[in-house]
Amino acid sequence: MSRPKGWYKQLTIRPVLPVDGYQSYEKICGHVADIYFPIIDEDKIRRLVKENATDSRYISAYTLFQVGKSKCPAYWVNEDLLTALMKSKMSVEIENLNWAMRTGIFMLPKGAILSPENHSIEAIYWHCDIENDLLYWTAVDKVSSFCRRFRITNNANKFTYSDVEDMDSETVVEFNTYLQSIFLRLLLIMEARPEYIDTQSARVVVNKGFSKKNDKDYYEPLWIGKSYRLKREGKEVTGSGTGGSKSPHWRQGFLRNQAYGEGYKERKLVWIEPVFVVGGGE
Repeated sequence: MSRPKGWYKQLTIRPVLPVDGYQSYEKICGHVADIYFPIIDEDKIRRLVKENATDSRYISAYTLFQVGKSKCPAYWVNEDLLTALMKSKMSVEIENLNWAMRTGIFMLPKGAILSPENHSIEAIYWHCDIENDLLYWTAVDKVSSFCRRFRITNNANKFTYSDVEDMDSETVVEFNTYLQSIFLRLLLIMEARPEYIDTQSARVVVNKGFSKKNDKDYYEPLWIGKSYRLKREGKEVTGSGTGGSKSPHWRQGFLRNQAYGEGYKERKLVWIEPVFVVGGGE
């Protein structure tokens, strides 16, 4: 079954303006549409992914189907924020993860994450099945799918998973682990820094002709860390320096549970941001 006429309106909440340096939202939704519309029996795909828990075809198909069912909610991830998250030590604990948005798409800057075949990963799709304690994610480059299904083990306070059987090379397993760390850090930062998360999307009227009948409504994208900039410290030294100068390096960021409130009895997750130390003299 091909995409039906008017598929975009059926599958999405609203049309979104294009963003320089990111794949178009319509094309990303097109990947979802290619899976969503051919699936006419939701119970069947649920059963198949349950019976074939380590088959990437079913994990990806089920994830994309759920994203389509939820009307493709998406957040665009600022590139500086993505870099800062990858320069931070973030342990993942279940109670720290934000399940307010159980299904969605993280739109990633082009070229920021490259697959083993050196293709850009432009989005991560996910679905959290709270009822069955399962978390699914998938990412697609030009030719391959990368995905995992997590079993959320509450009593152990951790995630357990097994890589899919058809992706058994060490390179792909390592890449899955890398993508997993990016995905989970994005979920964590939505909890630790809610001020970075856009909550409203302004309407923009775009005219594609010479009369008002050609007006079309679009919406601004929702961002994670739209105005975020990497933290820097120190000044570069030009010319031939002498001894005692520092080499450029990162001071790693980290998460911590900070006490607050009356008697400091409450806790909240706080992200201590990484800093790029430029170098130069003391």
